[in-house]
Amino acid sequence: MSEKLETWIDASIGETREALVRDGRPIALRVSRVSDEGRRARWGELYCARVREVDQRRRGVFLDLGLREDQAFLPLGEDGKVRRGQRERERVALTEGAGVVVHVTRESARGKNPVVELVETGHDGESPHRIGRHDSDEELVLAKPADAQVRAKLEALVEDCLSRTAPIPGGGALTIEPTAALVAIDVDSGARPGSGDPERFALDLNIAAANEAARQIRLRNLAGVIAIDFVSLRAKSHRKALEDAVRAAFAGDPWSVQFGELSRFGVFDLARSQLRAPLHERLKDADGRLSAETVALMALRGIEREARALTGRQIACTVAPDVKAWLDAAEFDWRGELSNRIGMRWSLDAAPREAFWPRDKIDARPL
Repeated sequence: MSEKLETWIDASIGETREALVRDGRPIALRVSRVSDEGRRARWGELYCARVREVDQRRRGVFLDLGLREDQAFLPLGEDGKVRRGQRERERVALTEGAGVVVHVTRESARGKNPVVELVETGHDGESPHRIGRHDSDEELVLAKPADAQVRAKLEALVEDCLSRTAPIPGGGALTIEPTAALVAIDVDSGARPGSGDPERFALDLNIAAANEAARQIRLRNLAGVIAIDFVSLRAKSHRKALEDAVRAAFAGDPWSVQFGELSRFGVFDLARSQLRAPLHERLKDADGRLSAETVALMALRGIEREARALTGRQIACTVAPDVKAWLDAAEFDWRGELSNRIGMRWSLDAAPREAFWPRDKIDARPL
C-alpha cells in the first residue's frame, strides 16, 4: 500500500512555507522569502552571468549573477577549464568578462558562495540576471494564505526544526549541533522504557534514532559531514543491524548521501550533498538568535492572527527596536498587504530602547 502524502503550504506576508507530510508526519520543509528576490541565489535557478575572476589558485571562476549579495562559484578542473553541464565532456576555458548561462546546483551555506554549473557560453551582450526558476519554487510563488489550522501546524514545525533537541519516537531524544566543520548528533535514551536486556534496548533505541535523525536532517536541510553518536553496542550482529538501519533510513532521501561505517566508539559518519541552505542559517543569525527578519515576519503573522480572532478590534503590536528597524527598511509593501488582509485596524511600534525587550518578544494585543 502506498504511503499517504500531503502538503501543507502557507503564503504569509513576506514568507511562504511548505511542508511535505507522509502519514501525518512532516518529512521535508522549504521556506521562501520575498527578501531573497534580487539578493540570494536559489537552488535550481538559471542565470545569465558574467565572469568576474578566474582564480586558478582556488580552482574556480567567480561570477556576477546580478544579485546584491551572492556571487557564484564555478569549479575549475585540473586543466584550468570548466565542464559544460553534468553530462557533457566538452571543456571550456573562460576569460574575465565573458557572458555565460549557469545553473545553481548549491545555495550559499556556511559562509560559502553558491555553486553553479556551466550551461551555455556566448552571452556577452546581456547583463547578469535570472532567467528561470526551478518548478518547485514557481509553485511557492503561486501559493495562497493557509487557514489557521495549517498555519499553526507550520509554525509549530518550524519552531521544532530550530530546536537543539528532537524527541525519538518511543522515548529518548536527539541533540543536533550544526558547526562549521560538521553536524554532530547525539543519541540519548532519556526516560525511554525498555526490557531487561540492555543490548536489545540499545539496538531498538539506536534504530529508532537513526530513522528520526534521517527525518530531522531532511527537515532542517542539514548537509556536509554528519556524525551520529549512537548508544554503544557490543554484539557484532547488532552493530551490523544498526549500519543497515542507517542506510535504510536515508534510502528515500532526494539528496545524494555517502555512508561511512560505525566506529568502535559508536559514531556513524555520513556525507550528504548540500543543495539548499540549512534552515537555521535561513532563520537565525550567526549568534544563534532568531534574525530580526524572522521575528518581524512572526510579528506580522501574530497581528493577522489576533485580528482574525477578534473581528473589529484594533490590534497593537510592540517589537524590539531592531525588529521594527528591519520592517522600516524592508523593500516590500508589508503595510499594504497587512491592511488588505485585516483592514487598517493595527499599529506596530518599537519598545523603548531603555526597556529590556528581547529580540524574540512579540506583544500583539487588542486595544
